[in-house]
Parts: sequence; C-alpha cells; structure tokens
Amino acid sequence: MTYFLRLLLLLLACPGAWACAICAPADGQNSLLLRLLAADTVVLAAPDSDGAGYKPKALIRGVLPTGPIGPVTTPTPITVNPVNPVTPATATHVLLWSASALRWTDAGPLPPERADWLRQLLKLPRPANPASPTDPAWSVRAPFLVADLESPQPWVAQAVYEELAIAPYAVMRTLKPRLDPLQLKRWMTSPDLLARRSLYILLFGIAATPASAPELAQQLLAVSASRPTAEVSALLAAYLEIQGDAGVDWVEQHFLQSATRSETEQQAALLALSVHGNEALRVSKERVVQAYARFIQHNPSRAGFVASDLANWGRWEFGATYVALLKSGQPQVFSSRYAMVFFLLRSPQEETRKALQALRVAGVL
Repeated sequence: MTYFLRLLLLLLACPGAWACAICAPADGQNSLLLRLLAADTVVLAAPDSDGAGYKPKALIRGVLPTGPIGPVTTPTPITVNPVNPVTPATATHVLLWSASALRWTDAGPLPPERADWLRQLLKLPRPANPASPTDPAWSVRAPFLVADLESPQPWVAQAVYEELAIAPYAVMRTLKPRLDPLQLKRWMTSPDLLARRSLYILLFGIAATPASAPELAQQLLAVSASRPTAEVSALLAAYLEIQGDAGVDWVEQHFLQSATRSETEQQAALLALSVHGNEALRVSKERVVQAYARFIQHNPSRAGFVASDLANWGRWEFGATYVALLKSGQPQVFSSRYAMVFFLLRSPQEETRKALQALRVAGVL
C-alpha cells in the first residue's frame, strides 16, 4: 500500500486527523514519551561496575520497586546522529518498570543533568485533541520542545522530534520567532537526519524569508519520483507557506498539470495543498478548491484523491461530478474510487443520495 493510500484511508476514517499529515513519524504510537507515560516507574540509573545490574541515580516518576534493578531488556536504538555521544559504559540510562510484566526496559542513555528536564517533559499537559491547533496544551508543549531540537543528547533529540512532528501545522507556525532558518537548512540537508527531513523542511518554510522561494522552486523542479513523497510534500508546503495563494499557480503548472510528473509527485502536491487548505491562513481554502476542481478535470481516474477534503469542507457540489465519473465506467484508481463513494455516502444532499441509489441499482457499485 502506497504512502498516499495509507494516508487517504486514515483521513477517510478520521476527517480531523491533521496533526502534521506530512511529517508525523510512522511509529508515532511507540514514541519515547508514550513509553515513559505507560511505565509505572521511570528512573535514571547507572550500570554497576560489575555489569550485573543498575544503581538508581534519580527517580523521575513513580515509586522504586524493592530489590535490585535488573535484569534489563535490550535497549531500543536511538536513531539519531549524536553530536556529543554518551559513553555507554558510564552513562545513566532511562529505565522503565512495568509492574504487570515485572520487567525493566532500557529506553536509552540520558545524562543525569537532564533529570529535571525529563520530569518537566512528563508533566507537560497532554492535548485532549492532538490534531487541534487551538488545544491549549500546545501553547505550553511546543515552546518547551522546540528549545531542544537536535539536542547534543541523542535521547532528547529523538523525544523532541517525535513530539513536534505530530503537532498541527498551525502550531508549528507559532514557533516562527524561535526558529533559525540557517540551522534548519543545515538539518534539512544533512544525510544523517533523513528520517527528520520533512519536519525541518516544513519549519524552514515557516522561518524563511521570501528570498528563499526561488531556491525551493529549483529543488522542486529537480525532484524525481524516487524522492520520498513526504519530503516532496514538505518542500511544496514550504514553498506555499512563503508564496501564499500565488504559489498555487506554480504548483498547478509544475505538478498537477504537468505531463512529466509521476502519480506520487502529484499526490505530494495534493497533500501540501490539503495541509494549507485545512489551515487556510497562507493559502485560502477557496483557492485550493479551485486547484482541486482543475485536478479532477485533468485527472478523472484519480479524482477521488481530493474527495476527503471536499467532504470535510462541505463542498457537496462536487457530488454530481463524482456520480458522473462513476457512471461513466472510466477506469479508476482503487483508492480514488473508494474515496468518491465515501464522499457520496457522506453527502447530505437528497439528489446525491438518489443518484447513489441509482448507481447501486445499475450495478455500478
């Protein structure tokens, strides 16, 4: 299943799920912070000199169980490029205790001077609706997290990335005064930070000046179908952040209406437009709808790729177009057909419901 199909099915099931659709980690349900919050006890501990167990150095959360700390399960690798690597033989580690499993797990090395920071991280308010940029928890969480982007401590850098990458795009924009475009540019081009590149590209678009638009345009003209869809989407979203409505013309010309662009590149463009259309600040929702209408006209076999947004925005006038496409018998990409049918099922318009029933009777569905 392609990246875009997985995303499309998610959006059909959860129309409000726009907590960074472009850069959210693939394993977002197993983040460092969620693992800590699920643990009964969190402690910083150092290995014994004989290597047989660990000695507690700082209690972070919960109550220390009686008895020695050990054995400890194999730590999960911290997938970052450490600037100042911690020496495993002398470092303290974040250990997690599960009372139900009666087991300690090593969540990775973290120096003792980060104990207070870790306690604050665990006490941050959790958003009731992580996809909502107006959830008050984000106003506390985002500024706290952004201060440690690419921290020299690998554990900190990974935890911060995982949490910021799921923030709504509008929340990321509030961080603009705290962002350094030159630093972000270094991170977004670093071969050691490939997994985080999409986030840093998005943040760069927020932090950059209009003078950066031509450079982003050149990068986009040079992208190929082999580049990850999320990265291309991030570049396009960054370009639109800088250019606003005027940038949509460029995206249509060079991606949505270009005969040389692959399906994945078109999907990347639609995702970038969707993020901006849902947020509707730098690019108006109406301008995105216009782009979608032209995409449907020029790409009937993939017309459903924009159906989820059109339904979420109440643009039910597209029902007649979708009915006609389904009735025509033209070949449809599976995910596109699925999305069009789901759009028609959601429509409150009586004529659309009647047309949908007629399609069922005719055996089209």
